Amino acid sequence: IGGGCERQPPPGAMKILCLNCRGLGRPEAVQELRSLVQLHRPSLVFLSETCFFFDTVDVLVGDLGLAFGLGVGSYGRGGGLALLWSRDDDIKLESCDKLHIDATVIDPGTQSPLWRFTGFYGESRRELRHRSWECLKHLSTTSELPWLCAGDFNEVLEAHEQYGGQTRSERQMDGFRDDVQVCGLMDLGFIGL
Repeated sequence: IGGGCERQPPPGAMKILCLNCRGLGRPEAVQELRSLVQLHRPSLVFLSETCFFFDTVDVLVGDLGLAFGLGVGSYGRGGGLALLWSRDDDIKLESCDKLHIDATVIDPGTQSPLWRFTGFYGESRRELRHRSWECLKHLSTTSELPWLCAGDFNEVLEAHEQYGGQTRSERQMDGFRDDVQVCGLMDLGFIGL
């Protein structure tokens, strides 16, 4: 809230931090994440590519000073997801798999659902990316609540958003563009690489 205003944010409003970790097996990676959490004080943290081979995130929750969390273990050399949140927030898990964690943010006073958060991690292999778009389309049909879907989709909407690597074809980006439109999503932009 800008301008020195003393108003309280609306119920369910929160800071959210979404990061592709590319592995949390190194102590310096956890320390960097801890520094980001301490600096920004998010209520909700979504991590992709944790490279945890298990679903428990209790140690990470404690290391980051958050109260609750759940994880989806990685398969093979990559993947793994985690959703962590503060004691002040009431989160209800709706579904999860290797591509997403879907949750509803609950009003702590009334216990009614406010909005929905989906942390998403798209298939890393291009030939399997259609699975990501099928998952996203399915998720869009499961609730009428306002929806924030964030994470690493492993795809871009426009060629200028790509940094390094092989140039993407228009056809490759079209699947993601179509899904964004079909799901009624809007690109909020991003900061950083």
